[in-house]
Formats: sequence, C-alpha cells, structure tokens
Amino acid sequence: MNSNLRFRVLVSAAVAGVFGWAAPAAHAQAFYSVSKSQGYFQNSSGAPVADPSQPFNFSASAAVNTTFTAPAGTVIPLNFSSGDQSYKTDLPFATKADLDAAFPNGVYRMSGGGIAPLSFNLATENYPAATPQITSGGTWVNGVLVVNPAQTTTLTFTTFATYATAGVAGHMEIRIRDFSSSAEPVSNQAASVAVAGITPSSTPLTTIVIPAGALTNGRLYTGEVQFDTITTLDTTTVSGGVAVGIFTKGLRFYVSAQATGSNFPLPVIIAQPTNQTAVAGGRATFNLGVTVGGVAPTPNSSLSIFWSFNGQQLNIDGNKYSFIGGGLTINNVMAADAGSYSAMIIAPGGLVTSSTATLTLGAAPTPVAPTIPGQPVSKNVSTGSTVVFSVVANGSVPLTYQWRKDGQNVANGVNGVSGGNGATLVINGANATTAGVYSVVVTNSVNSATSSNATLTVTSTNDPGRLTNLSVLTDITAGSSFTVGTVIGGAGTSGSKALVVRAVGPSLGALGVPGTIGDPQLTFFNGSSVAVASNDNWGSDASTVTALTNAMVSVGAFAFTGSASKDAMVFQPSLTPGNYSVAVSGVSGSTGTAIAEIYDATPVGTFTPLSSRLVNVSVLKSIPSGGLLTLGFTIGGATAKTVLIRVVGPGLAAVGVTSGTLADPQLTLFNSLSTQIASNDDWGADPQLINAGARVNAFAIGNTQSKDAMLIVTLPAGGYTAQAKGGGGTSGLAIVEVYEVP
Repeated sequence: MNSNLRFRVLVSAAVAGVFGWAAPAAHAQAFYSVSKSQGYFQNSSGAPVADPSQPFNFSASAAVNTTFTAPAGTVIPLNFSSGDQSYKTDLPFATKADLDAAFPNGVYRMSGGGIAPLSFNLATENYPAATPQITSGGTWVNGVLVVNPAQTTTLTFTTFATYATAGVAGHMEIRIRDFSSSAEPVSNQAASVAVAGITPSSTPLTTIVIPAGALTNGRLYTGEVQFDTITTLDTTTVSGGVAVGIFTKGLRFYVSAQATGSNFPLPVIIAQPTNQTAVAGGRATFNLGVTVGGVAPTPNSSLSIFWSFNGQQLNIDGNKYSFIGGGLTINNVMAADAGSYSAMIIAPGGLVTSSTATLTLGAAPTPVAPTIPGQPVSKNVSTGSTVVFSVVANGSVPLTYQWRKDGQNVANGVNGVSGGNGATLVINGANATTAGVYSVVVTNSVNSATSSNATLTVTSTNDPGRLTNLSVLTDITAGSSFTVGTVIGGAGTSGSKALVVRAVGPSLGALGVPGTIGDPQLTFFNGSSVAVASNDNWGSDASTVTALTNAMVSVGAFAFTGSASKDAMVFQPSLTPGNYSVAVSGVSGSTGTAIAEIYDATPVGTFTPLSSRLVNVSVLKSIPSGGLLTLGFTIGGATAKTVLIRVVGPGLAAVGVTSGTLADPQLTLFNSLSTQIASNDDWGADPQLINAGARVNAFAIGNTQSKDAMLIVTLPAGGYTAQAKGGGGTSGLAIVEVYEVP
C-alpha cells in the first residue's frame, strides 16, 4: 500500500541498463550515472501536476565504491545497495530550487575504486522541453485512466520536443506495470543514438498500444513515461562499462482495467485523519477509515494508500513511518515533522484524497510518578488451573514491572510463571507451591509504586470453575442469520454432555427488551455440519412441553411466557465430545432482536473434574457501523476460571476469510453488575495472548500487527458480558470467542 516510485535513470540489459527498467545484477557492475529529474503526475485530461511522490530528484550510481564529488568539490557519499549490488544516492526534493541549491549544475566526477576518472556533464540545463502527458486514449474517471481490457487501446503522448536536439542523445520510454506484481504487460522505448543495443530512431515515441487481453479486468496498473536528455555518454573510459549523465522529465499515472458493464466502486473515507500533538522523541498516529463498496479492504485487495507530508509523498519504510490498517504513525517525532498530513487512496474504481490534518510539536510533559488505579485481585482456583493477575498502571512511560510472591521477585519460567515483568502475570498449573501473596512494583524514571497484595488460594474440589452458559443478543435483519458455536470436551475428560439450546424473541419482550423478533427458529448442527435437531415454536408439541420446561428450570434459564410463545428450544440430553453449532434466523422474514443461548445441563451434583466441559463458545456475526454484538457467558463451580476472549476481524484471513471483515474490533468486558472490568483495542501480539491461544488450539492470527482485540482474565463464578464493536465507525464480519484456559 506504499510506493517509493521514482523516475530513475534507465539502463538497458546489455550494459546495466542504460535505457532499461531493470538491470541484471551481473551487468550492474559496469554502470555509472548521475541524473537530475523532474516528476509529474496526471489524473485527468488536464495538465499534469508536480508528482507528490518525488517532484524533483537527484541520483547517482556506481558499480564500485568510488569517490563522488560535486562541481564545487564537495564529496558526496554513495551508499551500498544490496538490491542491485551497486553504490548509490537517491534524494528527493520538494522544489527545483531546493534541488539546484543542494546539487547545482556543473560537472560531477567519480574516481578511485579501480576505475579511470569519470566526468558527468550536467553543466547546461538540458531538461526535455516538453512535459510528458497523455493527450488521448482511454477515459479519465475519478482520477484513473479507464481502459477496456477486451479492446485494443492506443495512448497518445506529448511530443518530446528536444528529443535529439539537446545534449548528446535523447531517449524515451513508456511502461505500464501491474500495481501489485510489478509485471510489465506493455512497454516500449526509443533512443536517438545506437547505444546499448537500441536501434537508433530520429523521432521519439508518440503512442503506445495496449493490446486486447494484455490487461486483466478489475486490476490496477501504474503507467510511467520518461523523457531523457543525455548529456554524457561514455562507453570507452571504463572497459565494458558505460557512464551516463541525464536530465529527465517523467510522468506517473494510474490505469484501471474495466470491461464493459463492470462496476468498481470508488473508495469512501468513513473516518478522516484528525489533528495530532506529539512531543519530541514521541509518536504520533493519524487514523484513517476506508471502505470500498461498503466493506473494509483486506490485505489482498487491489487498493493502496499513499500518505503525504506538506504535499510530498512519504516513503513508508517501517522505521520513521509505518502504518497499520491504512493509518500513518510517525515515530521519533522531531520539529521537522510538524506540518500537514493527508492520504490518497487508490483502487480500480478511482482515487480519493483525505482531508488534511496537522501535527503540532508540543512541550514534553513533566514526568509523572507511577500510580496503580487497577489493583490485582485475589484468586481462588482449583489445583492445576491457569491463573492471571493483572494490574493497570499510569505514569510517564516507559513503565517497568516486577511481580513478587511473598515479597520475593518471581522468575519467568519457574513454577509455571510467565509475564513476571509485564502488566499481566500468568501462572500455569497452580498448586500448593504457587499459592501465596502476590504484588507488583511499577517503576519509571520518577519513582516506584507497589500494588496492594492479592492472595492466590489453590483448592482441591470436585466442583471446579467452568463455562456453563453462553448467550448472544443481537438483531436479525430480513434474510439474515447468525451462528453460535461451542466445543464439548477438555483434556483428560470423558463422558457425554447435556445441553439446553434456545432462540428467544417474544419472551424477551416480557423482560422489557424492545423490538424483539416475533418468530425465531433454530437448527442445531454437529461437527460434520449435519443437523441433529431443529425447532420453530417450542410448545407446538404438547408432549414435550413439560420436559423442556423442567430442562429450563434445571439450568436457571428465565421462563418463556407460555407454551404458545413462538420462541424456539431444543434439549440434547447426551452429546458426545466434539464441535457443535446453532444457527438462528427469523421465520418468513421475521426480524428484530433475538437472544441465542446454550446452557450446560449437567445435573446438579454430578459434575466432577473429569466430566466433559464447554471448553469454547463463540459467535460469528456481521457487526454494523455503530452497532454492538453482545455475548454473555457464565462461570459456574466453586472456584475461579481463566478464559481467553477474542474478537477477531482482520485475523479471519488466517482461516480464509479475506473480505468483508471488521477492520478494527474493540472488546469490553463487564461483570453481572454492568461494571467494566477489562477492555482491549489492538492486541499488539502480546506473547501471553499468543501462548494462551496455542494452549486452547485457537486458530493463530498470522498478522502480528492486526487490529484484533483480545483479553486473558481469571474470573470468579458469576455472569459476564463481552461487547464487541468496530472502532472508527468500521463494520463487517467478526467472530467473538470465549475459551477456557486449562
């Protein structure tokens, strides 16, 4: 989604490519060049504008490590490039005055490195008189040149006015490259002299033909045109090599291949970047929300985002500048970074430009000592369980953490401990040795703060903490449905499991829920996607009403308003371990709010540590912009239980879902009193979350920079609610998961 496109000195394959777009490494050892260039960008039938990527550029390249000097005698460093095994410098400038001040016209020289001295004549201003421009062919739509790939199209360009009349030679080249793969389906070049295997031509190119079938429908291409006036052409001083001095004008544009009848939507900016303030040495982030056709783009989509600073396109190198999900982050902010930032978004449907946001350099705040508003909480868990202690600390960063047990520092890797130097401490396999009193010391440059004590109690019990219930509250629109899943099992367990499964609409109205669905239905599937049970109106069979009522009472579910209600329910008394799911929809177009529920119906007093459990519950649903997906779950038993909660949108790419996913999931966890107890926005590749996901066999999130949301927490018995939404107004498909962590 970023480009460092520049109008390069071109070399042919015969001699490191004078006049070729790519030079084999074996030939690059014989190539030496110096160039000054001007770049232009065309996005309409009107005159091109200065290219925001690199409007003015100076470059020099040598096959060996040489001493490179400017006309005034200033020595200029050439840095080694491993890509083509050469030494080079390549510097962009915002204006021609800036370029000429840094690199004035004159004679540039290279010497040393085992070569005879070389001179490059850039003394006379010899930029081509014409500016490259497309004058006919294709149709300009929304800033891109639309070409029908099923038809032959001829593009006509401005005439190269000084082609063979200035300098020692002229050269022109036209290329159309695939935006994603850089393959070149169309190219041509001409030179006014017989050099590097190019047949001399007294006239430059004026057109280029795009044959039918050369481009692929729906793909985006980059077009590049280059006019060169060659002022130095030395093929004798270095044996087998060439030295070239060039003044260049180049044109960049975008080609969208659109067959007749195609409809490729224009990108839409749903969240504009906003002004930011940062301190020297800090970090600033401009967020950006984009959809194409109403859905967030995926990493594989044909869309690119280019950020500019004060009108000049930035090179997103991952160091100074980086971005996640299209937003720009400026690292190690300096005074020179203050200014205006904007983004250009390009897709096959066209290009759009964001509003401008300003970065202001603020005064560094006075360092603040750490405080601990979120104290660790005591835990009572069953023997062998995973335990999580966490702390929320404020204060000037960086903050460091050191957890203690009974007043002594804990060590990672000892007694199942990990995260001893982070905000979250995880203890695997709790036992009598790990029981004790825990605290954490938080330190920064100002001072230290010590948390309150939290006691870990480890209990042997036949009634350990476990997941006993899942409920999902959401809206069902016309023709839509949603799926709730669960897994029965657990390491070392055996035996069948009884479940109560409900889809409730009308009876929710009696509880004060507005806009409920009038007639929900459910279908219950096994792990082979075979329907094993289904129901439309739960009381339609009078012979089962009593048994179903008793099952609801046994799990503590709220009662239906009567056997005539159109709520749906099934009771599965003996399910073998494995994967199960329930699909909920409306009958005959019925819409409204519904709740889907899965209850562990194990009879009271019969559960043991070896009984099969609900080890995972989840829901897959599309979340609208500004909407919520609410998942409730219950921890039962006599002790606390550790769970991993995930809201995965972009990470669904790991399981093959690459379009229409929620771009920026956010997760908030509440207890039964509706008090927020934890939240997360962007999981940040936390090693604790990665380890927990591996332990519960959750699918791995391949992109460690994804904006998925996750929590790992140890919760006492009770009811909890996890709310998922899209940040920045984003919408799309997401899966919300709760895993027990053994």
